[in-house]
Amino acid sequence: MKPALNLLLKMGIAAGLQERDVIVDKISAVLQDKMGTDPEHAQKVGEQILTGLESLKEQLSIEQIIDGLTRNDDVMAQKMEDLTQAINRLNGYLDKLSASGKE
Repeated sequence: MKPALNLLLKMGIAAGLQERDVIVDKISAVLQDKMGTDPEHAQKVGEQILTGLESLKEQLSIEQIIDGLTRNDDVMAQKMEDLTQAINRLNGYLDKLSASGKE
């Protein structure tokens, strides 16, 4: 998932979870009105939905961390390659200098 979309989704979930009781009540009301579910069962379903949203938020956080780590690996690999090339050039210059100094 793209990092920007991940962050927006995570922020939306976090904002919704701030009013946990209100959200559960609204979900319960919808279940009761639209599906004829009894209030106790609707309350339990609302809690389960919010638990699922919390899990999704945590998963998005984990994905964001892992994505950041893999991006850093790519950057580090490129820096290592650049350093290796610079060292090889330096060794070449030193070899030329030492060879010309022997003459």
